[in-house]
This record gives sequence, structure tokens and C-alpha cells, in this order.
Amino acid sequence: MAVSDALRTSLVAGPAAGAPEVARALARSLAPAERAACPPSWLLPCQVRSFRRVLAALQRCGGAMLADPVGSGKTYVALAVAAALQARRPTACIVPAALAEQWRVVAGRLDVEVEVCTHQQASRGRLPGSTRGLAIIDESHHYRNPCIRRYLHTAQWLLGRPVLLLSATPVVNRMEDLAHQLLLGVRDDALLADGIVSIRVALASGACASALGRLVVEDTAAAGPRPARRNVVSTAGEDECAAAAHALDRLASLRLSIHLPTAALVRGVLQRAMASSPPALVGALRRYRNLLLHARDACRAGRVLGRAELREFAGDLDDQLVLWELCADEGGAGELALEDLGTIDMVLSATAEAAAEADPKVERLRRVLADDLPSLVFTTHRETVRHLRERLGPPAVAWCTGERAGLGHVPAPRSAVLGWFRDGGSWPAPRVLVVTDVAAEGLDLKRAARVVHYDLPWTPMRLEQREGRAVRLGSTHELVEVVRFVPPPSVESALGLERHLARKTSLPGRAGLGADGVRLWRWRSALADRLGDGPSTEGTAVVRLAMGRGASPGGPGLLAGFDLLAVHRVGPWPLAAVVGWLDPGGRWTEDEAVVTARLLAAARSEDCVPAPPGLVRVALDRLLEPIRARLALTASRRWAAAEPEPAARRLAARLGACVREAARRRDAGSLTRLERALAFAAGGHTAGEAQLVRRLADAEGAELAGALARIPAPT
Repeated sequence: MAVSDALRTSLVAGPAAGAPEVARALARSLAPAERAACPPSWLLPCQVRSFRRVLAALQRCGGAMLADPVGSGKTYVALAVAAALQARRPTACIVPAALAEQWRVVAGRLDVEVEVCTHQQASRGRLPGSTRGLAIIDESHHYRNPCIRRYLHTAQWLLGRPVLLLSATPVVNRMEDLAHQLLLGVRDDALLADGIVSIRVALASGACASALGRLVVEDTAAAGPRPARRNVVSTAGEDECAAAAHALDRLASLRLSIHLPTAALVRGVLQRAMASSPPALVGALRRYRNLLLHARDACRAGRVLGRAELREFAGDLDDQLVLWELCADEGGAGELALEDLGTIDMVLSATAEAAAEADPKVERLRRVLADDLPSLVFTTHRETVRHLRERLGPPAVAWCTGERAGLGHVPAPRSAVLGWFRDGGSWPAPRVLVVTDVAAEGLDLKRAARVVHYDLPWTPMRLEQREGRAVRLGSTHELVEVVRFVPPPSVESALGLERHLARKTSLPGRAGLGADGVRLWRWRSALADRLGDGPSTEGTAVVRLAMGRGASPGGPGLLAGFDLLAVHRVGPWPLAAVVGWLDPGGRWTEDEAVVTARLLAAARSEDCVPAPPGLVRVALDRLLEPIRARLALTASRRWAAAEPEPAARRLAARLGACVREAARRRDAGSLTRLERALAFAAGGHTAGEAQLVRRLADAEGAELAGALARIPAPT
């Protein structure tokens, strides 16, 4: 007998069941997949779900990001994943230099073999050559810029390897930050079956991307017992405000540059240092004086100051203050106002005199620390660390910068200083540790009962990283006090630190991260948790609701779910789970608010009746259109990317010519390899694969032919 519609024939509804049970089954189908793996004994119960979800994401897409909150033990989850996947082979771990020893110690204690490489080594192309399989990148937000050497070297090295990214703060300046990190291990079209044509384009446009929950694992509900935070604001007094106003007046006498972006950069660096401490401003002015002397020498040699010198002067503030594309290395765009050489010494002398006087901001800090609570004091400048070290004692305070560490005036190894503060010893542990942001990532300093932001960073990411040193699993405190030193009004008006932080605070939520991000993609997992662990059934149910409680005027609506499966060597492979609402007018939506409201209404319903067979047949008929639309999107992978790169188009054109030549020769083996290469060129790519495509697009004929056998298989 002829089949009029093969898809309709394959659709089969489940048995009649209770609406709450069916609602739970639909909600659980949306939750991120979990691989049924036994966790190691040292993993905490609150970390097991993240462990299993990361394993499932790596198996399905080749990459995952673990974005559990700061202090929730991501290192332990990552090492558990390594133990499950690597079968006693060493796992490559690419971590900040400050955390390298910590990773080695923890991995050794857990008997997990690792080869640790630092971000700085990656920048020089010195990546682990003896490891295979899984690679872990800790604090992956340092890989948010695809143009830097660290990213380019690592992306190429990661070709064909599963990648686990760790960062509680992956979104720093823009939504694309998250996309660039994911593309180190995940192809841009990895979520095509979920309706996301391009991960990069979806995040850049701010479009709803609920399927990101399959790649980004953030289990805030299971973050474990951590201290609560008590936020305190410390405001500047009259003396401090007056001193800040005088310092701003002195800086106003400097012209800086006729080029507005360059002037904004230099002014921001100087004002930022002034907001930290008088010695920090002295140090910044001295660096500016050296920059002017360098610019004068460059001018005499017939050239302009290069972008490299400006970057060195700006330090880690550069990408916050100026778009470097506006400061080209040609045309004199980076020229400084050399006439400032006539006034800089006077400004520097007056600032140094002010720095020698009593500092009301230090006195403000002294009052905060008077209760002897173990406290972490964060600042952005080395000069401020030295300033506080000299003025806060006795007793001597511990201190640590990126280059040096010590106790009072006595230098000591960085690891020893952090250990004294964290663990104590045969003598009383230091009660105050003053650090730059070098200690704001990854370190476990859970003895701290207070975190002081002596000056404010440019991004909420830094705030969260700082506070996460104390607000973490295993803390000895139920409450951690967080003190934010607010700059004087004149400084805030000039720098806009609070405005910058307020604006950027919303970015993680827009990417689905943090407490404000539930509605983007974590609503799937949150909804499954909300409906509880009761019985669930894949079936059909009829729910009769009074108007105003989720009912649809004009006729019945249809809440339905379906899975997309692919043929895989291990059996049917899940591509996507879809749950949506089909209204009486035939409009299909997967919107979070609509789906959540209907599922919760069904879960609360007690007025359930069996679904008549005729009604089930009509429902299946109505589902054909949304299912076909999703299947069409999933099947049409070629050139599905929203904006295919020119290199991919050039490579496809070259491969097409090779196909015609192989067909003319009737070379079946070459045709098979070329078809695979064409499928690869036309699909989405990881960052490393995109580099490969660009190389192959411009390769010589012999090189291209030799590379065909090594082209990664399309997913």
C-alpha cells in the first residue's frame, strides 16, 4: 500500500497518562543531557550533575564550558572529567601562571595525570606536545579575543581535540566573548538542530539561544554550601574629596594628545591611578614622562610613536578605554603632545609632595580593618600595594603582586605568603593580605572573612573573581563582608567607574549566565528542577483549564515535544529535544515564557481525562509542519552558516573544480575525499578549523591535495 506521507506514518503518540506526569517528562527532555558515569569518590554530591553534563556535552559537541559560580570547585569537576575520559593518560591543562602549581598539587593529590601549560607559554606557541585527547583551559575568559597570539596558537593546537573551558566570568566586555571561547572546541553550527544556525551570530545579535545550555554548564542550584555576602559601601570624606579635586586640576594642565582616542587613553590611565592612591599616580606620571621622552626621540628620528608603546603604557586598561583600530601605526595618529614635557616635572613634583602627606583613604581602610577579621584587600596598582604595606602596620601585612611578595618589608616567595595567609603556621597568620588582581583568579583563600575593593576594576568579572577567593566551598565563615570603596564624586564623574560596572553587569545575564541569566537558556534546567522528582511518563493527556489560567481562546492548543535523532555508530544519537506550543491558529513557539506557563499549568492540573483517538490524530497532523521545519534546517547544513567566510567560499570553489576533474577521470577514491572536504568547507567550524580553511583556500595545488586526507570529518 502506498504511503502518502512517510513522516506522518512515523509519528506515534504515547499512551494516555496523567497531565503532571507528561509535563514532567517534557520538562526533563529539555534539561541538559547527563552521561551516566560514575563520579570519583572525592567529588562532592553538589558537583556530580555538572560532571555528568560536561561529559555529555563533550561527547555530543566536542567542547563544553563549565561556568559554575566562583568558588564552587570547577578544578575538581574538570579533573574528574579528565579521570573519566583519559584512561590514565596525561591531560593537558592550560592555566594562568599564578595557578600552575595549584593545578599540579591538586591533580597529584587526586592521582590524575596532567601536563600543565601556562597561558603565557601558549602565547609563545609552547603548548604540550606529548598529550592527546582532552584539553582543559582554566580561566578561559583570557581567550575571548581571537586576534591575540595566545588564541591563535591554541586554536590551531586544539584541532580535533575535545576541549573543556572553565570560567565563572566568561563575558567581560561583549556577548561575543562567550562565542570566541566556545569556538575553541565547538563548531559554529553545533546547535543547528536546535534552530541556532551560528553560535557566533546568535550571541553577537543577542538572539535567544536557549540551546546554549547544552554547551555551557552552570549549575547554580547545586553550587554547594558557600558563605553569604554582606555588602558594605565606604564613601570618601571631605579631605579625600578635596585632595582628589586638586589632583584632577593638576592633571588638567596636561594636553596629552591632539588625537582624541590617544588622549582618552592616557587621561584614563592617569585618572585611574589617581583613584587608587597618590603613589600610584606618581608612578603613572613617571611612566607618562618616559613615554613623552620616547615620543620625542621617535619624532627626531622621523617616525611617530607606535601602538606597542601605548599598549605597554596602558597595561590591562587598553581595551577598556580605546578602540585600537583608531590608533593606527601610521599617519601620526598616536602622537603625544610633546609640549607636556615643559609641565610634567612640575605636576610630578606637586603630586609627589601630596603623596608624602597623610592619606585619608588609608585611614578609611584602617577603620574598616580595626576589628581584626582576616581580610583580603584588592587594588589594581603595585604602587598602592607598597603604599598600604608601609602605612597599615603594625602588625605587618602580607602582600603580593604579579612579581613580588612578602610580609611587611621582608620579601618572601609568593607561594609562602599565600600559604601563611591561607593556612597559618607556627606563628599567628597575617590578618591582612594586600594584593593586585594577580590573586583574583582561581586561588583558594577561604580563610578570608572580608574582601575589600580598595579601588574598582573596569569589569564586574574582576569584582566577582576577587570576591570568589573568599566566597567559596569550604570557607570557615558563614558570612563574608564585601566592602567597596567608592571614589570621590569628582573622580567618578571623570572616570565613570560605577557607570561602567553597572552597564557591564547586565552582560552575563544577557548571555544566560549568573542570577539574571536564567531566562536565556538555564530556564530549561530550572524548569525540570521546579517540577521535581515525581513520576514522569512519555504519553498524552488532555488538560481542561479555566480561562485566565493558560487556556487558549478560540479552541484547544497543543503542548508537544519531539526528539531529533541521528544514526550513529553507537545507535540513535540525540541531536535536539524540542518542546513548543502550537496555538489554535497554527503558530508554533518555543518561547520560554509560553512553554513554562503551559507546563506549570499542566503539572498543577487535577482535571485530566484520556485523550480521544481522534483528537490525538488531529494533534499529530498539526505537528507535521513544525517538525518538518526543524528537519529542513538540520538537513540543509551546506552553507547554513549565516555569514560564510570568504576563505570557505574560495576553498569550496577550488574543491568544486577538483570534483569535476575527478569525475572526468572517474576517480572514485578522490571523489569520496573531495565530497567529505566539501561538506567540511560548507559547514560550521571551530576556531582552529577556520584557520585551516584559510590556509587551504590559498594553498598550492599539491599541498591542497595532500591535506584532503587530514581534513576533519563533518559532524
